[in-house]
Amino acid sequence: MKKIYNLINNIITSGIKGGYESEPVRKAVTINLFSFIGLFFMLLYASRSIINQQFIHATMLALFALITLGLFGYLRLTKNYIVASHSIIVMMIFLDAYLFISGGDNNTGILWIYVFPILCLFTIGVRYSIVYISFFLAFMLVLFYTEPFYLADYDQNLKSRFISTFLAVTFMSITFEFVRQRTYKELVDSNNKKTFYLNKVMDQQKEIVTKSKKLETANKELEEHRNHLEKLVKNRTEELEIAKEKAEESDRLKSAFLANMSHEIRTPMNAIIGFSSLLVDPDVEDALKQEMVMHITQNTNSLLQLIENIISISKIEAGQLEAKISKVDITQIFNDAFSEYNEIITATGKKNIKLVLDNDINSSSFINSDANHIKKILHNLLDNAVKFTEEGEIHIGYKIPHTVKEPHVLFYVKDSGIGLSTEQQTRIFNRFTKAEISKKKLYRGAGLGLSISKNLVEILGGRIWVESELKKGATFYFNIPITDKVENKVIIKQQKISPYKWENKSILIADDELINYQQLKISLSHTGAKILHAKNGLEAIEMVKNNSIDLVLMDIKMPVMNGLQAARKIKSIEKNIPIIAQTAFTLEYNKQRSIESGCDAYLSKPITKSQLLSLISNFIT
Repeated sequence: MKKIYNLINNIITSGIKGGYESEPVRKAVTINLFSFIGLFFMLLYASRSIINQQFIHATMLALFALITLGLFGYLRLTKNYIVASHSIIVMMIFLDAYLFISGGDNNTGILWIYVFPILCLFTIGVRYSIVYISFFLAFMLVLFYTEPFYLADYDQNLKSRFISTFLAVTFMSITFEFVRQRTYKELVDSNNKKTFYLNKVMDQQKEIVTKSKKLETANKELEEHRNHLEKLVKNRTEELEIAKEKAEESDRLKSAFLANMSHEIRTPMNAIIGFSSLLVDPDVEDALKQEMVMHITQNTNSLLQLIENIISISKIEAGQLEAKISKVDITQIFNDAFSEYNEIITATGKKNIKLVLDNDINSSSFINSDANHIKKILHNLLDNAVKFTEEGEIHIGYKIPHTVKEPHVLFYVKDSGIGLSTEQQTRIFNRFTKAEISKKKLYRGAGLGLSISKNLVEILGGRIWVESELKKGATFYFNIPITDKVENKVIIKQQKISPYKWENKSILIADDELINYQQLKISLSHTGAKILHAKNGLEAIEMVKNNSIDLVLMDIKMPVMNGLQAARKIKSIEKNIPIIAQTAFTLEYNKQRSIESGCDAYLSKPITKSQLLSLISNFIT
């Protein structure tokens, strides 16, 4: 029985949720009940009309029955009782109009019209109902008094009775609907007040229960805090002691770093300034002056390396150091390092050290990596090896193991120097950490090289480590993953032509600093090239227009017009002129900007004579 009730309830409410007191459900029920009753009578009279052979009348009733069924389906699907209400009212207007005009079954169609005001008021309310009812009443009055030929023949007495009865039904319906709305509103307001106060009481009860639970929980937490307070105080005290020790250690490292930086900067500066002033002393012999130049060069390189390390550390901390992946000839990197550090060993007077390159210098191995990062790592390791080794051998090289799961290149630098203790090996890669064996000899350095190397290796996806014993030397290893197949090939070395003779060439130096121009001019003086000078980018452009220039040395930072703007303009005038950018800015970003602006090569200041001549010869010969 309950299932049957639920089924009927679901049909007449069109599945709209809520009680019968709610407006959507009430209107849905009204629409559906009127639809079912109207559907029944329309089908009934349609059947009688067919029997009486009134086929047109039967067809019209069947059509309206079909529309009524469609409205029921629409309300069922959309739950939009507002649209459904207005739709059924409009349909009733057409149905009643048809029945009124045609007369229906034995002129009884006029009786259907009494349903119209009741349906309007019960489904769409008083306001909209008055509009619809007024419209329909006016329509009927016009037909009654004009009596067109197509209107059914109604008795005059019936007409007058019909109008008064229609108005009476309408006013009664309005009264019932008005009373119902007021009653419904008062009931809803009363129910809302009861619900409000009931909810308030329930909320207060819940609040009391919640507070009771919170109080119980608070008592338990208080008990736990009371039981563990001593333990917490002890732990916090230990943490504060550790934090204090770390802060003191950080402060000590900071003070030591600043003091060390001051020493490492002032020491080479002292040599540079001191020996530079002695160079112009007429009482100093020429042989000693040559030695002074060597010391100035060494200390200048030392100061430059310190500055580069500080810049690298700053870039690492800022997260701006990235890998620029390209095809790298690692054999060439080792060959260049071998030649460079042989000269450094000779210049530092360490004649008891022999530098050994373990790889074949007549072959090349190519990988995809960052050449600058690999060079920097290798140079830092070689600097330490030369610094901490007084005699013996320093071996450098690389291996490509073929038995490991993850292919990589293994690089190493092995020396026979002072070595490292186990404790030193655990912290040697930390920033500002230096290997000090005893107070008998102090080794210069800021303690940044190995820390920078560690960061560079990790950027390349590898790792770095050391194997060492005190007084038995150290071997530093670092590996770099191989993402593709390593290319190996034999190379044939060409004999270099050492003298640079460019008597028929013209070189334009664009630099606003006179001292920089003088240094470049002196470096090029023995080549026989014609040297021109421009103090800004605009002058450089004019000289290119008015002279036959074979190569331009372009400073980036200049007044009036900078070097990058000038390079773009010169390339638009004469695209075949080689332009070499030379600047004190060392960031990789500036090198990229120079190349994009039309420069063919890039030199970072300070510029050595051999570096300058070697690069120019690639373009001018």
